[in-house]
Parts: sequence; structure tokens; C-alpha cells
Amino acid sequence: MTVRYLEQHAVFTLDEFLSAVDGTVSRSTRYTNLRNAVERGQARRLTRGLYASNMGAFRGRTPRVSLVAAKSAPDAVLAYHTALEAHGVAHSISRRVLFVSDRRVSVFSVDGYRFERVAPPKRLACLAGGPEQSQLVRSGDDLVLATTPERTLVDCLMRLDLAGGLEEVLRSMGGFPNMDSERVAQYVRALGSPTAAARAGWLLELGRQMWHVPESDLERLRAMTGRGPYRLSGSAHSADFVAGWRLYVPAGLPYEDWIRS
Repeated sequence: MTVRYLEQHAVFTLDEFLSAVDGTVSRSTRYTNLRNAVERGQARRLTRGLYASNMGAFRGRTPRVSLVAAKSAPDAVLAYHTALEAHGVAHSISRRVLFVSDRRVSVFSVDGYRFERVAPPKRLACLAGGPEQSQLVRSGDDLVLATTPERTLVDCLMRLDLAGGLEEVLRSMGGFPNMDSERVAQYVRALGSPTAAARAGWLLELGRQMWHVPESDLERLRAMTGRGPYRLSGSAHSADFVAGWRLYVPAGLPYEDWIRS
């Protein structure tokens, strides 16, 4: 049973293994069988409670990183630059794999990839439970949860350090053929952040024609901005002031070219 399971499952949690293999033997025996498989090199432990097969089609292969991240916690949701990659729009590939979870998960590495858990914003409940905040995306033969394009837009603008920087975010966002500006505004309202409203509104206006953003949604975001002023990034770069959003943005950068590239 153990060998058959390992031949069919690339990445799995300890609980998944114990629930699926031979129920006629004790739980401790099933765990011992898995531990023996690890010692024989038939499987490997990635981090606490998470394993990868090293048998059959999976022998010698790096496990699919999106699947590893998705199984790193019961409520894990791929986020930030990893969400951009999951949606197929990332301008570049990163070896930093990010997921949000209410549970604490220690940083771990697999074959040169660094897996990091990020705590969700304090004002939000468990992300995996909210269909308006996450969606299933395909990862090989599996489906994993990633933040929606709308949440990804806001999250990346709020944490450019987790998204590859401003140019990477804009070039990646331009890969989304559609963007529901009403859902962006709803998420910003849930965050309760005037800075998020200013940054998201600025970007939606930048991609207004491409995404067919109605003026009413831009006005909703403007109403959330407060008095300001705000900054797009903490860069020491000289800045231009975008009056409509009370937002300082780094000066002299080709924002429109980036988002349309």
C-alpha cells in the first residue's frame, strides 16, 4: 500500500498518507512504514508534516512548487508573486514561493526554492474560506488555491517587496486580460486602507482602457482615499504627485509601457 501510494502521489501531507493507506494496521505502523520509505529514499520529508514521493514518475524530480506551497498548511493560498506565476502572468520566475496562511509555518527550502508563509492582513479572516478572495488554478494535474487577480493586484501593490518590485508588478499585471474593478474596490474596502485605495485606483486608471474600468469604480476608490498624501513605494527616487489619487509615484518611469508590454 505504501509503495502504491508513493507511485500515485507527488506531494502529500502526513495526514493524507495516514488516511489513505492500509487501514487494517495501526496508525503508528502506517507512520513507521512512511518513515522507512524515507530512509530507503522512496520518499523525502520536505518540512514538518509534508512529504514528496521519489518513486515512479516522480523519481529524481523537483516536486511542483505550487503544490508544495498549497499543501504547506490546511488554509494555504498562493499569494503575491507566486500568485502571479500561478495565474500565468508573471513577467519573470522567482525561486521564492509565497503563500498566506493563518497558521505559522517555518521557512523551508526544497531544491533551491525558498518557501515562505505570509500572515494575512489583520482585518481579514482566513483567506481560503473566502471564495471572493481566492480561486482554484491548475497546477499540473492538480488544482490549488491562489488569490484572485483582483486581490493579487492590491496585495502586490501593498507589498512590492514580495512581488518582485514595481516594474515586475506592472509588467505582470498587464498580462491579465480582465480585471474586475468592482471586486478590487470591495477588497480595498475590506482592508480599510486609504493607501491601498490610492495605489489600486492609480493602477486601475493606468489600465483603464485595457480592462474597461468604469468611472464609477474609480470614484468608489477615490472616496476611500482620505486626505493623503500617500506613496507608491518607499524608494528614495524623486517623485511625481498624481493629484487624482493624492499619490506620489517615482518620477520618470515608463508606467504605461510596462503595463502594456
